Amino acid sequence: MKNDLTCGVVRDLLPNYVDGLLCGESRQAVDRHLTNCSSCAAVLASMREPEPKAAEQTREVDYLKRVKKRNNRKIIAAVVCTVLILVAGLLAKLFIIGTPLQPQSVAVMEAVAEEDVLRLSLTSVWSANAFHGWRVETENGIASIYARDVLVSPLFPSGSGHVEVPLEGVQEVWLSGVSGRLLWQDGVVISPLALELWDARAPYCGDPTALARIAEILRLPDRLGSYTFSLQTDKHPYGGTLEFADRPTNEQLNLVTCYNLLTLALVDNMESSLFKRPAYGDSPDLSTTVNVGMMLDGVNETVLPALVEEYNTANGADWEPKASIKDYTRSPADLQRLLMILDSFYETGLFTRGG
Repeated sequence: MKNDLTCGVVRDLLPNYVDGLLCGESRQAVDRHLTNCSSCAAVLASMREPEPKAAEQTREVDYLKRVKKRNNRKIIAAVVCTVLILVAGLLAKLFIIGTPLQPQSVAVMEAVAEEDVLRLSLTSVWSANAFHGWRVETENGIASIYARDVLVSPLFPSGSGHVEVPLEGVQEVWLSGVSGRLLWQDGVVISPLALELWDARAPYCGDPTALARIAEILRLPDRLGSYTFSLQTDKHPYGGTLEFADRPTNEQLNLVTCYNLLTLALVDNMESSLFKRPAYGDSPDLSTTVNVGMMLDGVNETVLPALVEEYNTANGADWEPKASIKDYTRSPADLQRLLMILDSFYETGLFTRGG
């Protein structure tokens, strides 16, 4: 068949040819022309090649995609590393570095002072906590015990510690420094009870809250049963009276006697501390009461010297009674000695209360 299309007509038809828009007869005519015309065939070939700009854009998009993938991987890796570092830091903080020992987290199991050395057995009050790095620092006559508090782990499995404090030239021993807890003073191991009572001192017996605080520390509400308390503050002697609802046991009488003596010591203007109890006897009538008095002058002149003498005899000591029972609140050590004297005579277990 004759090739009846000119190059100009073919080149006008090439765009539709490339896009497949020609009818069958026209397409065949263009095919015949392209077979015999290398020039038009070259034009067709160039039309079918991708435009340089589009190819460049495609390459740029592909490059940006690769860069984005690499950046995403870097971001993920950075986040993972940051999380791992934070977790490692937290674990190190909890199990290795820990925090400075807090006095309230430690119980003193044993404290013995002998041969100028205070030997302490300490333990955590929490089963999940352990201590390490025990050390003693002494400055200006004050020895301070420090340690690190961490969570129990194979690295530090023990929640207890044994510390020896040289006492030569030392007047006080503290747990966690002087802002912590006093353990030893002036030759005496200080119990938590002595510290609680020391903090409960009051200047005026007209403050029922202060007297109730002393009663709570001695656990009177739990150990005495039902009782009432009244105050005498409008005239001398200033004081208070505790009244039993039922006949008390001997143990309860010993405890309330200690309470009477301690309130005389701890409350500055307290001059009398009394209690009333139903009369003993076969009669079930409880309306008859017996007043038992602790007057400050009588305590200082008679009761206190007798208690100190009893303590010295029982313990081989040579303590001198102070001029007034109020003098036993000059320091925690003096108050501790008073507790020891009372415990030795009345056997209330005040001094042996642990912690």
